[in-house]
Amino acid sequence: MSVFPVLLAGAWRPASGIRGMFHALDPVTGDEIPGDYPISGGSDVEAAVRAGREAALEMMNLSPGDAAAFLEDFASGIERQAGEIAAMANRETGLLLEPRLLSVELPRTVDQLRQAAACARERSWCRATIDTKADIRSKLGPLGGPVAVFGPNNFPLAYNAVAGTDFAAAVAAGNPVIAKAHPLHPGTTRLLAGICHDALLRSGLPRAAVQLVYHLGPDDGFALVSHPRLGASSFTGSRPGGLALKAAADAAGRPI
Repeated sequence: MSVFPVLLAGAWRPASGIRGMFHALDPVTGDEIPGDYPISGGSDVEAAVRAGREAALEMMNLSPGDAAAFLEDFASGIERQAGEIAAMANRETGLLLEPRLLSVELPRTVDQLRQAAACARERSWCRATIDTKADIRSKLGPLGGPVAVFGPNNFPLAYNAVAGTDFAAAVAAGNPVIAKAHPLHPGTTRLLAGICHDALLRSGLPRAAVQLVYHLGPDDGFALVSHPRLGASSFTGSRPGGLALKAAADAAGRPI
């Protein structure tokens, strides 16, 4: 049975320091969906953060139009493969193909990416402020490090770690993303990551601007969110899991 590669430092490659394997299940039939996915170890975390940090420094010197064009190209790519993506999400989650996935959640996902592109171009997220009385000027900017995005189970498209709201917001604000897929729909995330990577190669962004691991053990997850070179983390999921990650990030002084 094939083992799917992870996306690190701009290339699909075998996971390193594997902690184990898992596979997706069809929740309707209980059947195993062919293909093994690696549980990445600490070496993959280090490689992702290192490449993400380099990408973050490059992205600070790019124009807002570069991120916007990438997000728009990615959105169009999702539309071209809408049927395949929705079918995979249906098989892995049991959520209705119609209308839920194909006619509601997938269009919402595409729209979010395009809204983020528009926000990147207009720079409204910077909140530029001029205090004329005190002669102080301020604005928000990129974090200078990658953003780790943990995707949830119940929205395999609109909140996906490689295409959802947190992903779109991070890229629009000039930050690279380290995506951590949800283990209940890894194939859906893999399809989205493939489209994303193709769009990335056509863009002016660094190749490590989007990376993907499928799963992490608890200790490696804590190491990721607390890494000193990480810009921030974003988690959508269970309360216990989120609070555990938040405690690790807070202890290290990393935003989450």
